[in-house]
Amino acid sequence: MNILSSQGINSLIETYGVNEKYKRVYPLTVRKNKFTDLSTTWNDLSTKLSALKTNLTSIKDNSEGNTFASKAIELSTDEYFTASATSEASLSSYDLKVNQLAKNDMVMSDTVTSDSASGLSAGTYTIQVASGEFDQNIDVEVAGTENQEEMMQLIADAINNATDSTVTASVFSPTDGEAKLSVVANDKGENSAITIKDVSGSALSSIGLDFSSRTIVSGSTGGYTSSLTELNSKLTFNGVDVERSSNIIDDLVSGVTVSLKSAMAEGVPTVNVTVKNNIESIKSDIEEFISNFNESFQYVKDNYKSEEDGTRGVFVGNSSALSLMQSMGKSSYEQVEGITEGNYSYLSEIGISFNSTTGLSITDSDDLNDALENNPDQVAELFTSENGVANKLYEVVDLYVGVDGAITSLTDSYDKSASYLNDRIEAKETQISKSSDILRRQYETLQMELANLLQSMGDYQSLGGLFN
Repeated sequence: MNILSSQGINSLIETYGVNEKYKRVYPLTVRKNKFTDLSTTWNDLSTKLSALKTNLTSIKDNSEGNTFASKAIELSTDEYFTASATSEASLSSYDLKVNQLAKNDMVMSDTVTSDSASGLSAGTYTIQVASGEFDQNIDVEVAGTENQEEMMQLIADAINNATDSTVTASVFSPTDGEAKLSVVANDKGENSAITIKDVSGSALSSIGLDFSSRTIVSGSTGGYTSSLTELNSKLTFNGVDVERSSNIIDDLVSGVTVSLKSAMAEGVPTVNVTVKNNIESIKSDIEEFISNFNESFQYVKDNYKSEEDGTRGVFVGNSSALSLMQSMGKSSYEQVEGITEGNYSYLSEIGISFNSTTGLSITDSDDLNDALENNPDQVAELFTSENGVANKLYEVVDLYVGVDGAITSLTDSYDKSASYLNDRIEAKETQISKSSDILRRQYETLQMELANLLQSMGDYQSLGGLFN
């Protein structure tokens, strides 16, 4: 190839650029990539550590709502009600029988012929509606041309617009050509019993819905569907009769909510209710802790080793990563100081072991179940005491992912170094590009000089031929 041809010059310039970049840019790129990889890897680890920190925050909390205070309800049967317990519930056992479910009070008008005249003249009629804390006089505007069904709808609309969902009024047709108005309390129990009567005029009387006393509905004649005594839920608690205005009862036993499903027939045995420690929930939190711990620990370990092919992990030689890995391990297998003598002071004593390769694992489920079943307070002390596993690990993790944690400082430093090196790389590439342009011009000048020289030689040879 003619080195001073255009193709030859391009090849020379390209080779020069490649060689210069390898000598001057490549070392900087390697360093920049290392800082970038370190920043990315630490940020990924920060996400994993944050999940572990959240888990540890819940576990180490010594308040009544902490992991180890979780309670569960055991029922001899859940056919008649379900129950749940908060951590505030005391360990206890009692008997409960559901005698009656709470009802929504309902009152209905007479059954009337839909298209028969209402018999009311035009004007404003006032009715009283009360339920629970709501008690209001309501105006009904009558045109005087309404039939019975239209009159019922006027009353229903007036009630629904005024009561703000305290009660619901609706018109329905028992059979074709008939109409009936029902008013239902939206809350259950005697406290929400409905009062409905005329105050001025006879809007309610005209449809058989004016009640000064509690009349029970009978056939097509209007009235209430239940007596007052039928509105509350009724239970027998440890032999004591109790009533409530709802089927969801949360004030019978502190921290326990009972949701009634159906009444129990006469002779059906009472249901035994036992409040106990929620072993499954506690174990689930411990398993989540182990999983989050291993996610972080294994990530550091995987990035701190070198492969047989010579590939080195991002964290190899990184003192911060090594310190984190060692501290996590130490907090997991060392004896917890300050534990009450004779109580659990190692995780291994409750069936949880630490392995320097794989991290934490439940190696003996029977030991863990036994500890949670029989000595939950000791397990709680092992995790939540001042020097407990959860508190010690939290301190370790917080050093890295806290507000002023090490990871933020490290990644900021790595990002600044990467940015600085990137600027240097761009500057070097600009210099190489400029040098390439200068070199190209020099080669092009030589190319022109060579061309002129060759032209002169040709002319000389031509002149020599003329004299031969």
